[in-house]
Amino acid sequence: MNRLEKIRIIEKESLDGEFYFQSLMEHARVKGLVTDDDIERLQYDCLALLAHRVERFNAGDSSIRVEAAQAIMASNLFTIGIGLKTCQTPDDAVAALQNEPIAELYKKGQKRIDTMLSATKTIHANLLRQLADIRNVFYRATIEDGIKGFFKRYDPDFGAQEIHITADYPACIAMPKLAGIEFIHAYLEALFHENQFCLLFAPDDLHHLLCGYEEGYQELLINVYEPALTAALGCVLAHTDAHRLDISEDGAARLNRLFAGMAKSEALTALQNAAYELKGMFDFSPGLEQYVQGSLPHLADRVHFFAPAYPENRATLHFSFGEKMDDGRYRKIAEEIMQCRFAQDKLAIIKEEIHSLADMKDILLDAEWTPEEIALVLGALGLPEIAALSKKYPVPFEMVLREQERTLSESLHAFVCSLPAEQQAWVSKAAAAIVIDSAPLHQNL
Repeated sequence: MNRLEKIRIIEKESLDGEFYFQSLMEHARVKGLVTDDDIERLQYDCLALLAHRVERFNAGDSSIRVEAAQAIMASNLFTIGIGLKTCQTPDDAVAALQNEPIAELYKKGQKRIDTMLSATKTIHANLLRQLADIRNVFYRATIEDGIKGFFKRYDPDFGAQEIHITADYPACIAMPKLAGIEFIHAYLEALFHENQFCLLFAPDDLHHLLCGYEEGYQELLINVYEPALTAALGCVLAHTDAHRLDISEDGAARLNRLFAGMAKSEALTALQNAAYELKGMFDFSPGLEQYVQGSLPHLADRVHFFAPAYPENRATLHFSFGEKMDDGRYRKIAEEIMQCRFAQDKLAIIKEEIHSLADMKDILLDAEWTPEEIALVLGALGLPEIAALSKKYPVPFEMVLREQERTLSESLHAFVCSLPAEQQAWVSKAAAAIVIDSAPLHQNL
């Protein structure tokens, strides 16, 4: 006889990973797995747990500010949720809520958090010991300083749900909706596998590849593993040396034409076959193999192959954005521009007061412009200034994640595309040759 599988009433995928306890209770209520009496009892038990934790927090004093009590309650519920996640299925977790005291589920969650915290610290230590030589400031700053900041500030007793850091550097695979140590553990696991992949290549080869992806990658908030994986797969498909990430511009162009005619399912199959060959070349660990396979659907959505670039061999043009004005005067001008109703009045202030491209760049980021207004300002600049700004805020603008920078990058791209063909070519050539001597940023308004 065929083995009958137990019917699951609540599917795990339908639950909120960040607020697991609350989400589980809501689904259990809707599905009729808990009664009003069950819910009332659980609410009472959660309040009793809160009272106990508040006394611990205040060393015996039960008085506390409302905000602090709310934060401790959020921590308690998160910890209970972690305990419930140890159950095999959500239905089993509902049964645990009905049969085990909240205090015991909380203790189970505490133990799980302690175990996960220790494991995450181990992952981080291993990552630091073999950190790839990647010249991207966000990569190193996040892994070295950002994660250390999390461990320094994390409080599993009264702030278990907190993350504290922004985790600016993006992983290739979108992170699941998690909080606290659960999120940091998943995030570091992803970065560990990405770092392992990058370690397969010589630092100079990886650097030149990333220059081919985006020459200013060192200061852009981009994921560096994705272009490395894309290039390695491209080398396999083009029958060139994947160990050197060496693919010609013609080879990359042929692959891009080939994949442009494929449906996503076809592209994914081609990438999976190439990844299988790549695994044999480099002898991936099981964890890395699984991560690479998990990355392929993301790549198949927007696969684009490219060749390495060697900017050090190209003639360069040093461009200075000039001196910045005093911060106080700058803030006054920026506020005056933001108070103007008409774009022409804003442009008049710029022509009168802004005399360096450094100040112009900051004003375009800070003064809340519409794309149409930015186009008007750009029209008043010369082509050298347009080329310098295009170098600073290049396309594809998906790699620029600050909203103001994205708007400026999009507006620049649209403006350059509106120019005559010969001027577009001049701007593109000049931007490629420019090396920007940057000035310090103005203080935030």
